[in-house]
Amino acid sequence: MIFYAISDRKRENGCSLADQIDRYIRLGVDWIQIREKDLPDGELFETAGAAVKKAAAAGIQVLINGRADIASLSGAIGVQLPSDSMEAGMVKSFFPELLVVKSCHNLEDVLKAETEGADCATVGPIFATPSKEGIIRPIGIEKLKNICSSCGIPVIALGGIDLGRIREVKETGAYGSAGIRLFSGVGEDDEERFRASLSGFRNGADGLADRPCRRS
Repeated sequence: MIFYAISDRKRENGCSLADQIDRYIRLGVDWIQIREKDLPDGELFETAGAAVKKAAAAGIQVLINGRADIASLSGAIGVQLPSDSMEAGMVKSFFPELLVVKSCHNLEDVLKAETEGADCATVGPIFATPSKEGIIRPIGIEKLKNICSSCGIPVIALGGIDLGRIREVKETGAYGSAGIRLFSGVGEDDEERFRASLSGFRNGADGLADRPCRRS
């Protein structure tokens, strides 16, 4: 199982984006998504480039939300496409080197993303989460399990996941767990314990972490 941290500097008062990325690296995540949609292009490019260099030294991959051009230019491994964005195949036709992950909310979305050429999909929300309250109903563990067994691309679970729920998420066959609050809420004194917990889940993933995302 991989762990995918998603940035949101607006939710962390007094914590810069650079500080967030440093924390994710200390926590030992596998992927980091820079999800800062309001940053000017130049600042986003500089931030992405710096993050890629720092993360690479720790063996961590960086993806950029919605901006395949900046992902490619900054050396990031991939792009996270919002659910209402262009088809994955179109992105890959211009940026074939990128891993393309598509945001999805149900099985139909995932199958469509797979058909369009996405390498991987995030699916959620799995559990109730403040950011989606009243917008999207949580799909729950059983539907996540059905999605994971019904598609041919890796699925990363997202939404309302905390350490106490990672084991049941893993047991659905999910490739990974993603989140904002899952990683942003870890205090400095708890970082080593959190990192050890992630390592324990990862090492007990029954080979799941070895399943590669599709690259065309």
